[in-house]
Amino acid sequence: MVKMQQPEISVVIPAFNEEKRIGNTIAAYSTYLDQNHPNSELIVVTDGCTDGTATVARSSFAAENCRLNVIELTENVGKGGAVRKGILAAHGNFLIFTDADLAFAPETIEPFLELLRGGAQIVVAQRKKETQYPSWGRRFVAVASRALVGNLVLPGIRDTQAGFKGFTRNEARFLFSRARIRRFLFDLEILMMARRKGFKIQKVYVDWQDVPGSTVRLFLDTSRSVRDLLLILFYLTFGFYKLNGPDVLD
Repeated sequence: MVKMQQPEISVVIPAFNEEKRIGNTIAAYSTYLDQNHPNSELIVVTDGCTDGTATVARSSFAAENCRLNVIELTENVGKGGAVRKGILAAHGNFLIFTDADLAFAPETIEPFLELLRGGAQIVVAQRKKETQYPSWGRRFVAVASRALVGNLVLPGIRDTQAGFKGFTRNEARFLFSRARIRRFLFDLEILMMARRKGFKIQKVYVDWQDVPGSTVRLFLDTSRSVRDLLLILFYLTFGFYKLNGPDVLD
């Protein structure tokens, strides 16, 4: 039996009932990886989907030289839980996660890889424009949360929720093995642990587009995020993450 080479890059895409949008995303990313990074893998984690997301993902895969792994979770564990599952299942030296709606073009990978290869341990996207949200409600929440986070919670990183981040393998496994937040604020949890641990974090300002069809529920998800922020602060304060210990993988 021929032993498969360890991939250099793993791209993780969480998806919840995304059968209408994920096809274009998988086609674009698999084609790009096949042409530019053939030694790579694409991991799709379906988060308790009740539609045909997994089927569409498999049928849209357009690569010959990179791998596809579709992980179908039977229960909805939230975006954070789905990303965690994908990251801990990944085999690449560099791990990237992005959204299922193709808000970030595949070529966004390149500056992230350059920084990770150059010594960064975590690279986070910062969206160039805050005014592209279609509703005033989402725009207000985005501006307010970035001001709060960038000035008080995580100084220097305003846009913690941009859905495109890259990690070196060891640091990703260290952080995601400790992650407790299952929903949208998992990004902030990961970055706050990384900042506390002293990992080297760099930023890349990127173009993005708001794609119709989001499953975000403004009031409910905002209230959950406030709750999760308080939980993260509590966990950090009282040492629940065990940041001085080894990996705590399941």
